[in-house]
Amino acid sequence: MSKQNSLLHRIYSPMILSLSIRNLKLNKFRTMLSLIGIVIGVFSICGLGMVGAAFTENINTMVAENADRLTLSSIAEKNIGGTIVYGFSEKDISEIESAVKSVTTEYTIITQNTGSKALVVGKSGAVGYLTGMSEEGLEEIAGSTLEEGSLPRSANGILITRDYADDNNLHINSRITTTDVNGDEVKLRVTGIMEEDLMTFVMSASMEMCMITGSLDMYQKLLGDKNNLYDTVIIKVKDPLLLQPIEDAVERKMNGKAYKDSDDTVRITNSYDTAETLNDVLSLAYIFRTVISAVSLVVASVAIVNVMMMSVKERTREIGILRSIGTKKSQILQMFLYEAGIMGMIGSFIGTVWSCIITPIILIIMLDSAEMMFSAGVLCYIPLGILIGIGVCLAAGLYPALKAANLNPVEAMSTD
Repeated sequence: MSKQNSLLHRIYSPMILSLSIRNLKLNKFRTMLSLIGIVIGVFSICGLGMVGAAFTENINTMVAENADRLTLSSIAEKNIGGTIVYGFSEKDISEIESAVKSVTTEYTIITQNTGSKALVVGKSGAVGYLTGMSEEGLEEIAGSTLEEGSLPRSANGILITRDYADDNNLHINSRITTTDVNGDEVKLRVTGIMEEDLMTFVMSASMEMCMITGSLDMYQKLLGDKNNLYDTVIIKVKDPLLLQPIEDAVERKMNGKAYKDSDDTVRITNSYDTAETLNDVLSLAYIFRTVISAVSLVVASVAIVNVMMMSVKERTREIGILRSIGTKKSQILQMFLYEAGIMGMIGSFIGTVWSCIITPIILIIMLDSAEMMFSAGVLCYIPLGILIGIGVCLAAGLYPALKAANLNPVEAMSTD
């Protein structure tokens, strides 16, 4: 017990603590300046860290939801009626399917066409990005993201995204006006509202467009049949581990023996490739956040060193008196470390509180939801910010504390 009491006394001393608090109160202005630096530093760690982590988790969730498919785009020229076009014919799709069957029988082949069209939403003009999907695509892809309503069953039925619906006061059975391939006016009826998937998230983030999903009949009615070709073929599987073997099989079938004089006939995008690209971008963002936080903390630590060195200089005579009446070097050291620790705790607490207030607001603006705020990967930045804030303050206060503890008592007392 005596050893424990001795250790506790070395770490905690009420008298030294009271002297430290008194000191901070006597220099309120300098203390406040130091606290501001600490608050900014901790806010940078917590706030930027939590926002970045929430954004990363949101992107990774969307990637995971789409990590079960290969997307095929045709890059081989086809001469139809003297016009060079690109797309997949029914024969191409049969060859793709035979390649997939060589790997697995549990798959879905989805064909789709995409294009843009002028729309009238309410009383305003807009640009629509139209995706016409085969029936399997509507069931497998659109159906999995459907929040409200039902899938379209006719050429006039469409699905739109939740964000666009909310921003433009659209709901089930709302009408959007456009023209068909012959120029005649057409009224499209909203049958369902979808949450954003990875593709619509990326596109809506870069441009303000009405993302419309419907059947291939809808696309053909509005933009034509594209010479009975399809822009994209999607291979959706139950087991994501089969994506690479399927990709290899399609490469061999479509790119390995046909069109020997050209590089490729089909471009294949594996959903895992998208995940890797996004992770690279997010890693750069993480480095950027870390640099900003580090700069903020360096500025805060320099301010603390400066304040405490000035405090040592101003209190040299006081330190000499304390040493002359029997105060130990360790207690002088303890006093100055207490001051740094107190500033670290107060500044870290304030910085963390501000982070917890502002981060949800930023997440609502960026992601329309603060739900990610409560994930473990985001909340871990709160204790991390506090620990780093206190640790930086103690480290910054160590040199001034050692300098104060090592002052010669006689010389210190003779100082004016």
